[in-house]
Amino acid sequence: MDILGIGMSMIDTIKVVDEFPTDSGVTEVSKSVTMGGGPVPTALCAAARQGASCGIIDRIGDDWRGRLILEEYETFGVATPFLQLQPDRTSTFGTVLVRKSNGERHVVFHRGDFDELSKEELPAAALSECRILHLNGRHWPACVTAAEIVHDAGGLVSFDGGEHRYDEKFERLLKQVDILIVARDFAERATGSEDRDAQLSSLLSRGATIVGITGGENGSWFLNSEGEGFFQPAFPVDKVIDTTGCGDVFHGAFLAAVARGEDWKTCAKIASATAAIKATALGGRGKLASLEEVC
Repeated sequence: MDILGIGMSMIDTIKVVDEFPTDSGVTEVSKSVTMGGGPVPTALCAAARQGASCGIIDRIGDDWRGRLILEEYETFGVATPFLQLQPDRTSTFGTVLVRKSNGERHVVFHRGDFDELSKEELPAAALSECRILHLNGRHWPACVTAAEIVHDAGGLVSFDGGEHRYDEKFERLLKQVDILIVARDFAERATGSEDRDAQLSSLLSRGATIVGITGGENGSWFLNSEGEGFFQPAFPVDKVIDTTGCGDVFHGAFLAAVARGEDWKTCAKIASATAAIKATALGGRGKLASLEEVC
């Protein structure tokens, strides 16, 4: 595998509304779609769409949602030999409300009642052979052990630090991370600073080879272990439909480019373009661009 990921596999129903509800009442939906979701899973789908061989390590419930999750992976070519279906348990299900005017979103979800993966259940042989492991802290602390296995075998570890997801426990994992790309909120919480340059330096001090901070339509900022910093502008689109999954797709396209041997600036440029294209369609996987479409 080029990329293995440990993350939350789920089904999302995305609903477009004029405004997010703030009180009791009735809200009309103008458009709705149902598809697979989850930060790491969607990143894997985006990477597979651009030619990387990808696989998911996870556990879900053996229910109708779980079967839809499997079908979604098959659609995008993500391998599932390490995706366990637990009998008589439910899979994660989310509802994403999308504001029609600007594509901003509000997420509510039910985690499901399946058991977390333990480190003893990890596919050690597959991890030792993969080139990149992508994580966001799911299945803690098994993901820490997985990172150690990959590092010991000479692979790279990538971490997605999502908005509102910083936890002090992640510091243990960040020491194992080579590719650290996080949202602005995560950077602020992890570093205790609002200065972007200070954030980049602090994140790099954890030991990564490349760190990045994503800022949506404002672009993204990077610093590598050689002290080279650069800014990647966001690509404009005619109309933003939905920002759901843009960060996830950014990660997936970035890692696919890493697997192909591209330099950091090219990785960031392809990732930014892929995320912009995704924003023109409803749902986190509504428009996963191929490498030909991006380039």
